[in-house]
Amino acid sequence: MTTVDQFLYALAIVESSNTPEAWGDGGRAMGRWQVHPDRFWDECRRGYIFPKVGETWDSVVERILRAVWEFYFDKLDPVAIAMYWHLGHFTSRASQDWDTTYASKFAAALAKVSAQAGA
Repeated sequence: MTTVDQFLYALAIVESSNTPEAWGDGGRAMGRWQVHPDRFWDECRRGYIFPKVGETWDSVVERILRAVWEFYFDKLDPVAIAMYWHLGHFTSRASQDWDTTYASKFAAALAKVSAQAGA
């Protein structure tokens, strides 16, 4: 069974090669988990999770992702949760907006992280 730490590490690998200082999407996405500021605030409001004074970007995003995981881990598989993070909305494998390339990359990263944890 996938743990939240395995999920977070695999997601960080796919999103930014696990680089806290990463910038992407033309300067709109930042941090280890490549979140846009507008999406960040939506997730903060949704989960009632807000930055603390002196907290790093990645620290508060990690708290948000942990809350997302906690809420959905028994309802969705890890790839579907990662896809939600990637797209900004829920979708299914049968939908046109399901990003098969992203899903494959995430599944491979998760398998590698899980294998390392079991070693």
